Formats: sequence, structure tokens, C-alpha cells
Amino acid sequence: MLAPAVHEKLAAILPRESVLTAPEDTKPYECDGLTLFRETPAAVVLPETEAQIVAILKACHAAGVPVVARGAGTGLSGGAMPHRDGVVLSTAKLKKIVSIDPLTRTAVVQPGVRNLAISEAAARYGLYYAPTRRRRSRARSAATSPRTPAACTASSTDSRCTTCGACAR
Repeated sequence: MLAPAVHEKLAAILPRESVLTAPEDTKPYECDGLTLFRETPAAVVLPETEAQIVAILKACHAAGVPVVARGAGTGLSGGAMPHRDGVVLSTAKLKKIVSIDPLTRTAVVQPGVRNLAISEAAARYGLYYAPTRRRRSRARSAATSPRTPAACTASSTDSRCTTCGACAR
């Protein structure tokens, strides 16, 4: 259970609907794609800005509350395994494509941007973002911070992906 003082601090940072503490709201965050291990977190927070993330991390650090960052929850390594007394910081609401540079074939995106959205935005420049095959249609970008570069790997004239050289566009 989250200490009332920590809950109050989180509620001061985020809108009420972005701080989840009810068991029925936190249960979906008990594991990622690795379902063998499960732990329901004390709370889940859904920030929308980098400033909110900083404030959440400062509040949790000051209170000694562990924080686990979570993307779409599709990982198979258990990297988003929550702590029973901790907070899951979901990046689901961070969905902005900050920039795409067609010359360097890079994109700066927030971690909640879906791979398909990156591909669609890159297509305007004749580029294609090639995520792993398993994640192409459903996963979010594998970013770990609010602004992470992602490479667009094949142009409209390339017949092979420049990352692995094997997959056809």
C-alpha cells in the first residue's frame, strides 16, 4: 500500500485520473509480456510531460519508494516487473514525435509513440522505420527516456533493411 503522504504528493503532480491505486486499476500492470512472474504495484502513474516525470521521480526518491518505468508492457524479459510497495511509471501517454531528420535518417520520439506512427511519419520522407518483426504492428517504441532517437533504416528505393540486411521492405 502506498503511504498517504506519497499519494498526496503524486496527486498534486498529476490529475486524479492519472494516479491509479485501486486494485482493479493496478492489476493490469502486475507483469509485462513475461506472465510467469507477477506483482501488483502499490500505484501506477500516467504522466503526460517530462516535467511531471521529474516531479514524480523526485517525490518517490525523497520517500524511498521504488519506481519501475513501463512502456506498452509487451517486453518478455520482466524489465517492467513492479515492486509491491512501489510505483509503476507508465509512458503510455507520452506519444509525441518530436522530430524526423530525413538526412540523418533519425527520429526523436517520446516512448509512448507506436512503431506504426513512426513508420507513417517517416513515409512522408520516403523512409520506413523497421522495428523487430514481433513488434511491428502492436508495440510501442522501445524508448527508455522521454526523448530517445530511433533510426529509420530503409528508404523507398532500398530493397533491404540497412539494419539487418535481410528483411525486405
